[in-house]
Amino acid sequence: MQRLMEKSVSSGGALASDPARKTLEFLRWYAEERVNPRLQDERRSLSPAVVLDLASAGLLGLQVPREYDGLGLSHRDTYRVMTQLAAIDPNLFLTIGVHNSLGITPIQYGASEAVRRELLPPIARGEEFVTSAITEPGMGSNLKLLSTTAHRSSDGSYTVNGAKTFISLGGWARHVNVFCRLAEGGEQAGTVGLVADTRGRGFDIGPEMMTFGMRAFPQNHLSFTDLSIPARYLLGEEGRGLDVCKDAFTAGRVYLAAGGLGAMKRALQLAHRFAVQRSVATGLLSENGKTQQILSESIAAARSVELLILHLADLQDRGIPVDPSLPLTAKALGCELMWKVLDRCVQLLGGRGFLDTNILGQFFRDYRVFRIFEGATEAVSQYQGTRFLADEGRLPSLIVRDFDASPAVVALADQVVQLGRSTTNSSRHRHVLADSMGTLVCWSLLAALTSSEAKKSGQPQDIMAADWCEQSLRAQLLGARTAVSQGAELPTGTEITHLIEAYGDTIGDFDHRAAGEHHGIDPLLRRSA
Repeated sequence: MQRLMEKSVSSGGALASDPARKTLEFLRWYAEERVNPRLQDERRSLSPAVVLDLASAGLLGLQVPREYDGLGLSHRDTYRVMTQLAAIDPNLFLTIGVHNSLGITPIQYGASEAVRRELLPPIARGEEFVTSAITEPGMGSNLKLLSTTAHRSSDGSYTVNGAKTFISLGGWARHVNVFCRLAEGGEQAGTVGLVADTRGRGFDIGPEMMTFGMRAFPQNHLSFTDLSIPARYLLGEEGRGLDVCKDAFTAGRVYLAAGGLGAMKRALQLAHRFAVQRSVATGLLSENGKTQQILSESIAAARSVELLILHLADLQDRGIPVDPSLPLTAKALGCELMWKVLDRCVQLLGGRGFLDTNILGQFFRDYRVFRIFEGATEAVSQYQGTRFLADEGRLPSLIVRDFDASPAVVALADQVVQLGRSTTNSSRHRHVLADSMGTLVCWSLLAALTSSEAKKSGQPQDIMAADWCEQSLRAQLLGARTAVSQGAELPTGTEITHLIEAYGDTIGDFDHRAAGEHHGIDPLLRRSA
């Protein structure tokens, strides 16, 4: 690996002194010489050589302290690396990102010192993967409905029973952070997080989910039957396991925003390459006014997300508490804006954008999942909105306390607060209001941040981002007023069911039952009981 690192530097400029720069130089060389995203996608697996090379380069221990054999990167440098990985390949990004955020975070900040010294060095060196198991078949990511249980035994150990699904790296990990409900004492007993060894008796790795994107990134069903976990592998305090879980989610959400930024920048690179060479009826595509509008708005979106990530990294590296609304904003808008930019870049390529062999086609399939991971956008928006509806003074105080926003943005945020006072006539209407408010809160915070940063830097790209965010907030506010007004007149669930069931009169109602491929061992070849 050292020779690979040296070769990448010799072909890409002098070696910089900081470890992040060294890692970035290596990744840019490695992306060109050793990574084949198309082959990974077709084979539904990463090349073992790629995994080994990235592990040897320290990418499986980005923020693990050096005393535990990690790179010890700052948050700012870690997000730079993750943005670079996302620009190279979505599957590589998620593999490294899930391992470092959902996998390492609970152990690094929730485990005892003895467990950290036992587990972090081999994890950081890339000798084993680690992940977290949260999502369940019956609850999705609704943490209040955990059904997997942990019963404390007389010797202090925990016995775990239950199932998890859509577990990223679930089939590859040596250790999994399992979050459970304490079996004794009812709901008041709380929750626990436990580090489980996947080789333990009672830990079963189920089938891999056959996703239409991120095909080289494994997600599995996991089940636990009387799985015994020693007490020393407890994460955080007993009864407060969700605190550790939420910290992992928070880390993962900012990672996703950093990945969305990398995807946006790469997509814009490719779309621009095409536009400056493609002739259309009006001349070069890049000289068409509509094309320039699309590209400039996309550049503004990317810069806005970048400013938010830099702001979060600065707070985290200085040890300043981060308001939970900011990582939620990074996740929601970072991923939604990424998807919008990708969609527009695919559209700019015309027929070439629809070719699965082109990079953007795979990006389009793969990065779609970002709108779902770490909480679907709608769930994040409703949660964010509900929090701010319960305390209408939080939004103005956040903007005044944390940002030097323009008077126009402050005035728009005041209008958001006013909309939050709308009268609702049903739970369905309140859901619509909460969703609209959550979206508006995210846009208000992003507009306030970009406005503040534009004042400080005076850079053209920051001014463009600030102006675009302000106009976007204005448009979002207009749309939210309409949505909240219409929310009062929604059809009931029964009425919606009747309307959709009537489709059967025009298109029928069927399932495909033609024989397909058979997978699995022939019953006559199975080991007898």
